[in-house]
Amino acid sequence: MIALWDLGNVVVNWDPEGILKSLEFTESQTDYVRHQLLGHPDWLDIDRGVKTEDSVAARLLAESDLTIEQILFCFDTIRNSLQDIPRTIDMIRQIKVTGVPMYVLSNMGERNYQYLKPREYFTWFDGVVISAHEKLIKPEQELFELVLERYSLTASEVFFVDDSLPNIEAARSVGMQALHFKRSEACYQAISEAFDL
Repeated sequence: MIALWDLGNVVVNWDPEGILKSLEFTESQTDYVRHQLLGHPDWLDIDRGVKTEDSVAARLLAESDLTIEQILFCFDTIRNSLQDIPRTIDMIRQIKVTGVPMYVLSNMGERNYQYLKPREYFTWFDGVVISAHEKLIKPEQELFELVLERYSLTASEVFFVDDSLPNIEAARSVGMQALHFKRSEACYQAISEAFDL
């Protein structure tokens, strides 16, 4: 068995509504950030690596009443929210010591990845595929095929953990085993059973 991990909401927190609340902006500014940053196609383009945070910040500055300091604060707050999920980290550690090969497949922009990359557990992975580097994003099938080809993996031996159902369905479509992760006891139990912990 081979472990393939998503990052957001699996290994690290990803809570857009929590991020918005922590900004402490006015209601209209918060709603603007919700729809024009986190819920805007530009966010996916950052993940895809075809837009930068700087270019998106320039659009927000031109189109809104937000100051550049407020816009940069948004991006910093998003990054700072990417806190480890301790139980998942512990489970990754347990799986690693058994000798199971482990990889990452995550939709993430370059700056957020560079922010996370120094964390110790990244040394435990045998390979990391970040959407911004590949100009592809999940659930595009090509990205799953890329992981299999790059690391010479057999799809049926891969156990993929992700919080997004479309991503799970895409993984299964290429022959992977996949778990729709919800940070529940049942999900952690399913991972334990898959890797005989």
